[in-house]
Amino acid sequence: MTHAIPPALHDTSHDTAPTERHVRILDAAEIVFARSGFDRATMNEVALEAGMSPGNLYRYFASKDAIVEAITERDRTEITRDFASLSMASGPLLDQLERIGRRHLVEKPHHKAVLAMQIWAEAARNPALATLCASIEAMVLGGLSTAIAQAREAGELPADLDEEAFLLALSMMSDGFMTRRAADPHFDLATMTTTLFTSMRGLAQVLRKPPAGQVTP
Repeated sequence: MTHAIPPALHDTSHDTAPTERHVRILDAAEIVFARSGFDRATMNEVALEAGMSPGNLYRYFASKDAIVEAITERDRTEITRDFASLSMASGPLLDQLERIGRRHLVEKPHHKAVLAMQIWAEAARNPALATLCASIEAMVLGGLSTAIAQAREAGELPADLDEEAFLLALSMMSDGFMTRRAADPHFDLATMTTTLFTSMRGLAQVLRKPPAGQVTP
């Protein structure tokens, strides 16, 4: 049975590809923002990290806010493409989710975890960024929901899986992983990674909906 990809997961390959200069600026800005924080970082620092003059930088981005939104949009595009690729034809869903999780939570450099904390904090003050972050969260949950429905139909996941609880648990675990990775200088990446994905697989089997008529505590 085929499943249509929800609107939030339509392929974005038609989007305008960023230029090499844009990529260099955003990569440099990620390092600067993670190192100095949004408030203290300056456009001059970003220009220096990117190897260009401040005047040239302003030709591409008018402000730090514009750079932050571009970084977040770049992440949204990458995550969208990953979740759009989920398919039962590509193997067990939980294996695919682990590969995506490793790509975004584990294999990215440490400063990406620090930057995520910075973006979440900035979103509390910046309505436009908050809206963009919320759209990413909705896209992820939408992609997971569609994939979980396919896995349940295929018999990979329990038919009575409590999808809402499972999605909430995945969200909290991934957020906690990123926070600990960013803030804990003694974070054991290998151990925590194993714990995260072992827990994901375990919860997929035990988070069941109560029988009809049974009231949960």
